[in-house]
Amino acid sequence: MSAPAAQVEDAGRDVTGPAVIGLIVALPAEARSMGMRDTRPGACVRWHEGWAAVSGTGPYNAMRAAERLLACGVTRLANWGVAGALDADLAPGDLLVPDRILYAHGDPGFGVDPDAGARLAAIFAGSLRVRRGALWSVQQPLASQADKRALAARSGARAVDMEAAPIAAVAARARLPFVAVKAICDPVTREVPRSIAQTIGDRGVSMRMLAAIVLGGPSAWHAAHALARDFARARRTLAAAARLSAA
Repeated sequence: MSAPAAQVEDAGRDVTGPAVIGLIVALPAEARSMGMRDTRPGACVRWHEGWAAVSGTGPYNAMRAAERLLACGVTRLANWGVAGALDADLAPGDLLVPDRILYAHGDPGFGVDPDAGARLAAIFAGSLRVRRGALWSVQQPLASQADKRALAARSGARAVDMEAAPIAAVAARARLPFVAVKAICDPVTREVPRSIAQTIGDRGVSMRMLAAIVLGGPSAWHAAHALARDFARARRTLAAAARLSAA
């Protein structure tokens, strides 16, 4: 089965081998770090061992991208991207290979493919600072240190994102294996001005965010500089992980 022609374009190597991987990344910048040539949100493109989609940020966009990839005939789903730390042991540029995806208190969440997770962690560990543990998916960005520490205390999760849980849910419904790889872009100690956190667009930076930064004064300027610096570190980690996994 193939996806609708308007949504599918050939932008990489032909699929080889029995496993057809469907990879979802949220942001075009993340996709470019991993060597994708077509980074337009919404399109399903050929990439390495299967298909890839740039979803845009947030759970709804991630779920829709995963469902589009199912129509391409994928046999497993993966989510690569960035995440914020909930654990003080995680610093920008570190890599988390989650062993469980959580999204609600009292809910067991979703497991990940244990063999794939362990294999990826072992591949990355020789060159990158790799950690295992739970990843928590939220509906909206966590902006304050207090909110992040409170979630960590309640959940035991080590990092937070917005896309992994809905993708894992699609995989679970389709009875497909799932794995996630997250580069840390935000330490638990960071306070992100709400004017910035609340204006994140589907592609990350939006015109509203730029306006909030420009009009926010020195505190917003310093926060934006730190966010950009650490996002660049996370992108370099994703690029290194992509090279290692393809070797």
